[in-house]
Amino acid sequence: MEDKYFSQDITVFHGRTTPEKGLLVGYGALIKVYALTIPLPSKLALISEKNRQYTTNEWRVFTPRHQPDKLLYKQLIFAIRYEGINLLFFKKLFQKLSEKKIEELVQIEPLGQYSRKIWFLYEWLFNKQLNIPDLKTANFAYLIDEKLQYAVEGTKSSRHRIVNNLPGTSNFCPLIHKTDTLKSYIASNLSERKNNYLKIIRADVLQRASAFLLLKDSKASFT
Repeated sequence: MEDKYFSQDITVFHGRTTPEKGLLVGYGALIKVYALTIPLPSKLALISEKNRQYTTNEWRVFTPRHQPDKLLYKQLIFAIRYEGINLLFFKKLFQKLSEKKIEELVQIEPLGQYSRKIWFLYEWLFNKQLNIPDLKTANFAYLIDEKLQYAVEGTKSSRHRIVNNLPGTSNFCPLIHKTDTLKSYIASNLSERKNNYLKIIRADVLQRASAFLLLKDSKASFT
């Protein structure tokens, strides 16, 4: 059944028109196959029939050489590698799978970084250990790819040989994808520009402006 659905070319998905005909992969394909009732990622992944790679407002288009095999594990690897970590997706997917199935996924490549990430995410999200022994060897891998998403310095999980650099807890962990717009805002150093601007304004002017805005905001709350 997974092969059937993973093999379908699309031109529209959940109301989103694709920039060209192609194969839905990654999170989008898995959401479809497992009928997960979650918000779609801001950008979905599509394998183009042509040898070109680009991004639109709603799609990341990849070349045929990026196409993952028609297997759950390979689709998960693609999603993590190219689309980042989606915590809600993983929580809902894990709820659809048995613990045995998840253990089998992890054991496909027990030392592979993506297997270890899947393993870590299950135990972190559900605060429950799978029947898998602690790893003794393997290079530590960062859970969040900082080329794709913002992360913290992180702490090491020796059991999984993973650096947990998620910016939150399993109860609340907002993840933000890096974009050119956000990068430009950070590079522009708005805090320093604000401080420099305030230095040229007299203190009494700032106080009057602050009082006016506070009064206006208070009035708006009661209208």
